[in-house]
Amino acid sequence: MLPFEKQPKIFAAFRAGYETASKHLYLILFPILLDLFLLFGFRITIFELMQDVIQRFVLPPSATADLVASWEVLKSQSLEFFRYFSLTAFLRSFPVGIPSLLSVASFERNPLGEYQFIHLREPGTIVLVILAASLIGLFFAYLLFRLTARATTIQSGPPEPILESRSLVSWLLIPIVSIIFAFLVVLPAMLMVSLIGALLPIFTSIGYFFLTVAIISLLLPVFFTPHLIILEKLTLPQALAASFRTVRITNAKSTNFLFLAILVSYLTNMLWRIPSEDSWMLLIGIFGHALISIVILAASFHYITDARKNVREFTEIQMSETHLA
Repeated sequence: MLPFEKQPKIFAAFRAGYETASKHLYLILFPILLDLFLLFGFRITIFELMQDVIQRFVLPPSATADLVASWEVLKSQSLEFFRYFSLTAFLRSFPVGIPSLLSVASFERNPLGEYQFIHLREPGTIVLVILAASLIGLFFAYLLFRLTARATTIQSGPPEPILESRSLVSWLLIPIVSIIFAFLVVLPAMLMVSLIGALLPIFTSIGYFFLTVAIISLLLPVFFTPHLIILEKLTLPQALAASFRTVRITNAKSTNFLFLAILVSYLTNMLWRIPSEDSWMLLIGIFGHALISIVILAASFHYITDARKNVREFTEIQMSETHLA
């Protein structure tokens, strides 16, 4: 654990993030342009396909009345969501992507009126659209992170090219590893909790609570992996290890920084989403969300840069003392 005086400064990082965003306002164009497209652009829906799939699912005759009622509510909510959900939302790629206020919005109208809908039914076409949108989102997110890293660090020589093959390959591996993790760890764990919950209903809530805590505990230490891929040009395994070690050594400070960043983002997003879907006030929300998101992103780069610097100095001192001893 780093000594207190060597710990990275949380509020200094946020202040530096604000200064970076105010000096490099072009960075907010990434989330603004994405949300403007999601608000005014065409929408690609899969409602007809999902309606067929959901309607074909029939509960067994032994299902209780409560289970049937719960299923009817879930079916109604799912159909209402997919009625206006657009596959263009995958432009906000996960787990890394351009911040977006409207990526999960299921709007029927926008301030200009009705949307132009493109309805897809073929599974193959749907998969291709999802892959294409995700790859486009990942690429532009890579550009955003590269430009933010350039804005938050002192350049000692000529500026590096925006595209760098090694970091780009590592960047594209992030969603692949995330999907593998979800299928090998998260989904089996959820299935196990559900199976045990079917026998012991009281275990369901407790099981999902501890599963959520476990997943957060696993993901928090590797939160800065994308930052280190960009800043230090590390491979994905190297960035994972470096992020894990840095967060563990700065455990309390890093946890507080991430908690504060998520809290600020969540609370302000509630504010930006107050206007109705056909209100021009949404434009103010889009701008405000973009500014806050870039401030937080820049602050995260300042924080991890400070943390890595302090960890290196602390490690060198420890090695020096060990060598002298």
